[in-house]
Amino acid sequence: MTTKQDSKEIRKLPVRKGVMVGKPGKIVTTAMRSKVAFPTSGGTIVGSGGNFYSPEMSTDFLELPQSHDERRNFYRFFYDNDPQVGQAIDLHVELPLSKIRLAMPESYKNREMAKRALIFCEKWAKRIRLLHRLISIVHEYHLIGEVYVIAEDTSPDVPRDVREEPLREITPEGQAVEKWVPRPDADDREIAWLKRNYKGWTAVRVLPPENIHMVSFPFTDEKIIELIPDSKTKDAVNKAQGGDLQMKRVVASYPSDIVQAIEEGRNVPLNTDPDAGTFVHYLARKRSDYEDHGKSILQRCLRTLVFRDKVRQSLTSIASRHMTPYRLITAEDMNDDQTEALREQVDLALQDPDYSIIANYAVTWEEMGADQRLPDWSWVWDVTDRQLYAGLGVTESLLSGEGAYGGERLHLEVINTRYMLLREILQDYVEQNLFRPMCARMGFLDDEDEDGEREVLVPRLSFTRLALRDNADTFDALFNLYQKGSLDIDVILDLLNIDPVTTREKLRRDVFTLNDATFNEVLRGIYQKVGELIVDGSDVTEKIAEGLGLTFTPPKEGGDRFG
Repeated sequence: MTTKQDSKEIRKLPVRKGVMVGKPGKIVTTAMRSKVAFPTSGGTIVGSGGNFYSPEMSTDFLELPQSHDERRNFYRFFYDNDPQVGQAIDLHVELPLSKIRLAMPESYKNREMAKRALIFCEKWAKRIRLLHRLISIVHEYHLIGEVYVIAEDTSPDVPRDVREEPLREITPEGQAVEKWVPRPDADDREIAWLKRNYKGWTAVRVLPPENIHMVSFPFTDEKIIELIPDSKTKDAVNKAQGGDLQMKRVVASYPSDIVQAIEEGRNVPLNTDPDAGTFVHYLARKRSDYEDHGKSILQRCLRTLVFRDKVRQSLTSIASRHMTPYRLITAEDMNDDQTEALREQVDLALQDPDYSIIANYAVTWEEMGADQRLPDWSWVWDVTDRQLYAGLGVTESLLSGEGAYGGERLHLEVINTRYMLLREILQDYVEQNLFRPMCARMGFLDDEDEDGEREVLVPRLSFTRLALRDNADTFDALFNLYQKGSLDIDVILDLLNIDPVTTREKLRRDVFTLNDATFNEVLRGIYQKVGELIVDGSDVTEKIAEGLGLTFTPPKEGGDRFG
């Protein structure tokens, strides 16, 4: 309890900025808290002079981008202008990816159907340039932190008369009625039609995140994704409506639902189900389930990058003011006339390099270059470089290409592990969201299992080259597997950047010719056989023995080597 005297003292105290609410109807000031709770020392705010710490209210934090659009602009700016950022992101994009390989689906009952699924997906991957699409996806994945990938399907639907046929019937009233009934060979007819007309996803594109509005919900993986039409697309639709013939041709290539949404002034809802035609898939980097957006690899580096850029700007400003050197010319015991005369001679000497300054007194000429007037901020680059290497997940030797693999084996193994995880994410996306819907529509199904279910035959995606490995150790390990019969030669050839198909064709062309790798062995065998015939059918043995001064005794017929 507080006494009357205490209450009077409390009322006399000035009300400070930070207050604490105690019991109902009472306001406890900071000064009172320090007197009651900490009678021998001042409070935290009092001791700090009224200041408080908050990482989100500091000046350097408020200088960072706050909105998602502003962050994306910062990411793209530093990627385009900072050499370390650009090189690191390019390495994260290029090293995990390599030549794409598709493996036959696992099928123990219908190998022919699995082979057809493999051939179809290989043709589609080559036509769509799947590797280039994955490069774009991984680039956006690292730079922005999230990717909206749209897979377009503009293939026509299966006509009704492919699976059904019209049947004409007469009703009891004598009227002719036509109805559609399933054909007995409906499946075969549909597969034949799909072979002629269905080519899979017609395009795989990365959508600009500025034009996407996404809403996620708790307790479910469902999302609402809408496309916000950009001003260029709106302008094209408006000009087409106004009668512009060129814009009419351009708008005719747009999807009809986008044109209709623009005409109605609303966003375009996008499908997220791969089995329902054109769809959008969302990939996020380091995104928790309760967060709305992914995290860019540059988000942790923004504070360092902004600081480095501010230092660069200050040094540029100082260097601009001190491009020309300063000159300090002194002489003792000069009057005003001598000073002006010496100034004129110095000006003439600066204009004419061959001009000579002549004086009957000692003149001292000193020049101060720009390097002597600029502050030494080399420590800034050293510290921020290490911060960037940690934030970007790279090493200095990896960016510069210098150094040996063995010296940084641990760091590179960590990077390799991350790259392998990224490969698994891409493999899951391609196999489950791109290959599976196409193979299901084409009817590439395995035979029924013991449960009566038919599995979709989906080719498996893999990459030929490992990301970061010691080439000698890797080749030795693979070659040992090849010698044991546990690995095919194509893997080793791909590792050496040799096309196995072309190599196989050339080997088939060169077999039994002069270019055959074993042709010399054949010649040696022939020469050996001919030599044996010459020895047996001539006296060459006796002549050699005679030349050596020996007596040749031919072996007895029918005898063994022991005589």
